[in-house]
Amino acid sequence: MSNDQPTERFDAQNGDAPTKRFDAQGSDAPTVRFEPAGGMPTGAAGGGPVPPGSGEPPTPFSEPEGKSRTLLIILAIVGGLLLIALVIALTLMATRGSGDSVPVATSPTPSTTASESPSPEPSETEPEPEESAPEPEPTTAPPPPAESPSFATFSAPESAMCTAANPTSQLTFSWSSTDAVAAWIGVATTNAKAAPYEEVPTTATYTIDYQCSNDSEVYTVTLEDSVGNLAHETVTVTKN
Repeated sequence: MSNDQPTERFDAQNGDAPTKRFDAQGSDAPTVRFEPAGGMPTGAAGGGPVPPGSGEPPTPFSEPEGKSRTLLIILAIVGGLLLIALVIALTLMATRGSGDSVPVATSPTPSTTASESPSPEPSETEPEPEESAPEPEPTTAPPPPAESPSFATFSAPESAMCTAANPTSQLTFSWSSTDAVAAWIGVATTNAKAAPYEEVPTTATYTIDYQCSNDSEVYTVTLEDSVGNLAHETVTVTKN
């Protein structure tokens, strides 16, 4: 393509008759876009393809202008993302800074310690009170048995009638007994069986001489039962 020679546009509808493009700006050197062989006719200023039968050419579109718009859109998106990241970073820095300047009082977490529950002590079973034996009902105790043998009755003088003409005085003893099998009378003794004057009946009336030469005399009657128990009655006779 020469510098001064205009190039005519090939018109597919009218054959090979070239058509000159009118320059609206009054330039003397119009520019005609080169079309590759067999391609679709395009606009004079590099616009989109001209459909067949269209009377008016489409709006001219510049390829560098489209690329610049795409680049601007990409840059705007990247700038928006960077701005969002910057805002987030500033927010985090402000939050950390406020956290460092103002200490937050943290309450200590109560530690759970396993408290040893007191092991239950073995309960001491109280022994059941033993049933006490029932107290015996009070009964009237029988009277103690009478001593065996025993005197049922006994009588004896306490003095002797003595005179100058009578050197002796008769004394009379009488008794009755219970459970006695043998009896003795003794003089100057308290146990007639051990020092008997004479063996006598267990129930009797007995007369004995008192010797007036003595101022007093001891007389005893002793009883004995079947098992050898003894009973005594002693009296002291004085001279009158």
